[in-house]
Amino acid sequence: MCHRRPDGGSAPCPAYVLATRLLQDKSYIPYGSFQRHNDAEGDRFGYFGGTLATAKTIPTRLILRRRTLQLPLATSPRWPDSKTEPSLAQLSGLLADIIVILELSSPGVSGHPSTAHGGVLASCFDETMHKAVTAHLLETRQVGKPYTAQLDIRYHRPVRVPGLLIIRAKVVARTGRKFWVRAVASQQLDHGEETLTSDAVALFLQLGDSTTCRL
Repeated sequence: MCHRRPDGGSAPCPAYVLATRLLQDKSYIPYGSFQRHNDAEGDRFGYFGGTLATAKTIPTRLILRRRTLQLPLATSPRWPDSKTEPSLAQLSGLLADIIVILELSSPGVSGHPSTAHGGVLASCFDETMHKAVTAHLLETRQVGKPYTAQLDIRYHRPVRVPGLLIIRAKVVARTGRKFWVRAVASQQLDHGEETLTSDAVALFLQLGDSTTCRL
């Protein structure tokens, strides 16, 4: 995998060409960051910010948010058929609410040689989809924290490391405090084509700070 920065020469790695194109898309704006763990905040952000995303695992984490969020459907969607593989065009055409660009290191996130661990990818999906729900809550100025109630992932192809992973996530439906989110992960490999690696669907539940309840 070519692993040069965009400013490292006149012919940058294709993966970084994709990242540059996404960063230059005027439909999206920078959206905060994945927080570093801070002991002063107790255990908040401890897993992703303190354990998973380090200089040796995921050193670069960029978040983009769509300038204008589309209102999600007001009815619960059909859960995707586990036997059907979607196309990247179908999923990327959803006009993602959130795009996350992650630099994955090796051997820091490897499960097999030059291949990212599936559990790491699941955490990245969960974090990205959480950001999408949070963006909608902030847009409507609603109080409450989104918690993952269900997360299904379909792994289609290995994620090569070291390299960049692009995750697009969109809130596709909402009923009350329930949010349904679709997401797709892709890489742009050496031949220049962007390739679908995995996709996910999740149900998030909006809860208050001290609320516990069942679906």
